[in-house]
Amino acid sequence: MHKAISTFLNILYPKKSFCCICGCEISGVICEVCLGSIRHINGRMCFKCGKSLNDSYQEGYCPNCYTVPYYFDRAYSCFEYEGTGKELIHKMKYEGKPELGRLLARFMHQRLRHEDIQAEAIIPVPIHPNKYSKRGFNQAYIIAQHLREYIKLPVLDCIKRVKETKEQYNLDKYQRSINVIDAFSIEMLYNINKYNNVLLLDDIYTTGSTVNECSRILKNHGVKAVYVITAATGSNT
Repeated sequence: MHKAISTFLNILYPKKSFCCICGCEISGVICEVCLGSIRHINGRMCFKCGKSLNDSYQEGYCPNCYTVPYYFDRAYSCFEYEGTGKELIHKMKYEGKPELGRLLARFMHQRLRHEDIQAEAIIPVPIHPNKYSKRGFNQAYIIAQHLREYIKLPVLDCIKRVKETKEQYNLDKYQRSINVIDAFSIEMLYNINKYNNVLLLDDIYTTGSTVNECSRILKNHGVKAVYVITAATGSNT
């Protein structure tokens, strides 16, 4: 009875929704103006890490990917980690808005649908249990669940974060790579070695240290190819 009354009242007096970025009244989570201000990656990009390449880069790889031995096979990102795109990530992670995961998954689907990736499963990058208890959710796992609806692949929550590491954002490139060494392990019950190609999902790609370490342990456990998808990526320096 109470549910019926509540439904009737919602029809009579529908709840207002507001853009998560600018606050204007809309029907959805983000307005068209803010959506249009996201700097999507559409031009030339590095064949390895997926970051944008400007005209000063004559080759198909950025300088970093020439020198760093990455374990993943290729990375893809949707937009630059700046402005509205950066704010979307922050809203989801730090302001308790997990519902933005559906929007980020939609961006990922749009980015991947023209790529010939024969993945067999989606694997979200984990967060440490202590961080999970504070935040209440793992943003990568939530995005992965929404992406599953688009690409019809199982989500394997098979990587555990066994070491509580320092926050990556205030570390330099070398410190980031050291910070995540031995930070992850594989849950053996998933029999990950039966999967040849997987899609490793995270929210942000900056130096690639986190997804690289995850890719290393996946390949050590028998995975043949690891493709990385993130919502946002840093710029080439």
